[in-house]
Amino acid sequence: MTAPPDDAGLSWRPFVHSRRMEDLRVLSSAPLFAGIASHKLEAALALLDVADAPAGTTLARAGDLSRGALFILEGAAYLEGPGGVRQSLPLGMPWTPAALDAPLQEPHTVVATSDVRVGCLTRARFQDIARSHAELGLELLRRAVALFVVRQDRPDLEASRGASPMSDGLPAEVDGALVVAARIDNRTFALSDWAGAGQTPVPLTMRDWEGREIYRRSVALLFLEAAAALDRRELRLGPSWTSGRLVQGTRPEEDRVALAHALTLKLGQLVKEGRQARDEEWRIDRAIAHFESCGWRDASVLLEGSAASHVRVVTYGTVWAPSPGPMLPTASMISNVCVLPHPTDLLLDYGERVRRELAKRAINTIALETESPRYGADMTAEERRWLEGLGIASVGDFNRACVTGEVRTLIDVAEGFHEKRIAAVADEIRTHDKVRIVAVAGPSSSGKTTFLRRLTTQLQVNGVRPLGISLDDYYVDRDKTVRGPDGDYDYEAIEAIDRGLLTGHVRELLAGGAVKTARYDFVTGESHPDGGATLQLGPKGVLIVEGIHALNPEVFTESFAGGVYRIFVHPATALPFDPLSMLEPTDVRLLRRIVRDRHGRGAAAEQNLARWPSVRRGERLHIDPWRRYASCVFDTSLVYEVSVLKVFAERYLLEVPRSSPQFPSATRLRRLIAPFVPIYPDRVPPTSLLREFVGGAGPH
Repeated sequence: MTAPPDDAGLSWRPFVHSRRMEDLRVLSSAPLFAGIASHKLEAALALLDVADAPAGTTLARAGDLSRGALFILEGAAYLEGPGGVRQSLPLGMPWTPAALDAPLQEPHTVVATSDVRVGCLTRARFQDIARSHAELGLELLRRAVALFVVRQDRPDLEASRGASPMSDGLPAEVDGALVVAARIDNRTFALSDWAGAGQTPVPLTMRDWEGREIYRRSVALLFLEAAAALDRRELRLGPSWTSGRLVQGTRPEEDRVALAHALTLKLGQLVKEGRQARDEEWRIDRAIAHFESCGWRDASVLLEGSAASHVRVVTYGTVWAPSPGPMLPTASMISNVCVLPHPTDLLLDYGERVRRELAKRAINTIALETESPRYGADMTAEERRWLEGLGIASVGDFNRACVTGEVRTLIDVAEGFHEKRIAAVADEIRTHDKVRIVAVAGPSSSGKTTFLRRLTTQLQVNGVRPLGISLDDYYVDRDKTVRGPDGDYDYEAIEAIDRGLLTGHVRELLAGGAVKTARYDFVTGESHPDGGATLQLGPKGVLIVEGIHALNPEVFTESFAGGVYRIFVHPATALPFDPLSMLEPTDVRLLRRIVRDRHGRGAAAEQNLARWPSVRRGERLHIDPWRRYASCVFDTSLVYEVSVLKVFAERYLLEVPRSSPQFPSATRLRRLIAPFVPIYPDRVPPTSLLREFVGGAGPH
């Protein structure tokens, strides 16, 4: 029988969980019902009432004893306690004017901040459960007492013994590092989320990579809020690097300096206002309609292919975005962020708070990005143009092309584009008569091996005879290798290379002599100065030197001036999920590495995830600073590669146990690749750069 309307204006009706499976999921994770066997839970939920209410409705008032335990099933609401202090109410978290069988007056008012659906378990319905399922009734009563008994020592909003905000009891900082989130059971939660009975949150700070990521994406969402306030909703976030992120969508003719200044001022104002993060769970149809109406077509297209019935969204005011994960609860935690002009668009500078938590670097990455744009090279811009010409501007567009059978065209064009650009590099090298050395460097898993093989072929087509050596063969003996800050041998330091031996061999080769090259034994850690192959460079030859230090001017000094052509290789193109989020090129490299090493070297994903921070540190110190000297930047991205990597990576990431410190990293990557439509590896051409990572390369 349908309950009559109550004094909040809610019209209750029986809950039909078979029609609302998402409601069942929400309630099964709620503290009152979590862990209860499914058949018992269904018996309890069959006695639930539900009602709809528009934004602004007062759902419960202090002292109201008319109903039992209430739950937000969809939408958002806040609790307001003494003094007007407010706190968001998470989905499924119960509040009660009348705590089931033990009515208590609570000093709270509950107000809907969006359109909501509310569930209610009345005292009468609870008594029905107790009569027909005595064991379940006792368990629910025990939980109700734990959840709703007011603490005498906490007269504020925290009115339960069994549940409290994650932020309760956590410090604002740990050893000077800002606390930005909490972890329970190796999962990450926002500080505004609630911990259940017996759960002890552990602080997550910006000293952790995930903490910095939470800070960065919170700054990015606040930036979109600032852009909207200036009526610049067309601005969106592009790829990021260590301490900043590219902003795309500026107009060619406008004054970027003035725009950057205006955005910086607006960001500062929003921080000063202490804008609060709000998150809600929307039905997919509502979310699609909203994002279509506000011009976020990429978000709506992606959601159209989702199998979920609801999506979580987040905002710092008026700009809603699909939630990329936990956010800072308030903008007041952000400091010193600004927007700077960029040669192609704008830069969002995350500020000193991010930079000081990173390992010491030899360069200012913001200055380097302004001087030598990582993501603004001609090749990357050209790739974006042909993708847009094919109607591929986002992950949602790409997925749609896969479903409609256009993926073969995308693969052919992507591979053809690579071959065309490699041929162009070979042509440019041939036209420079003085070039005798081609130096190639790039970060881990950038695709250097396949790039070099294909460049060698194109040089041979041009009548040039390439001869290759690797800097890895010129390491000094292990016991002579410098040590890093952690005390381990630092093979990424330039001092680990025997530059005297290398320079002597290179000069002799360029003079036309035969050289017994060096070889380094990685097992014994011994250097063999003449243990390698005997090489001789012919009159039409060029020497190709590959290694992380190949672009460093200390390797090929001024005495080689004019004779060195330097190439920086890395993936740079990334499709966005929406104006806020994308799978970053850095994450693509990590996925490449995980799949390749699991296939070819037997290394588990857990090992790679553990080493990745050290790898990235080495890149920042020893590779990134020298890309400014590159004659050419080659973008090794393939628009379809994540869909292929996903086939392998999903399983490998699942192998990381929950107890591992790398579990949060694995979970993040699984979430990022989840929206991509998979493409099986047999669609990948045998000569593709992607074969370097998934296996099955053609003969060479």
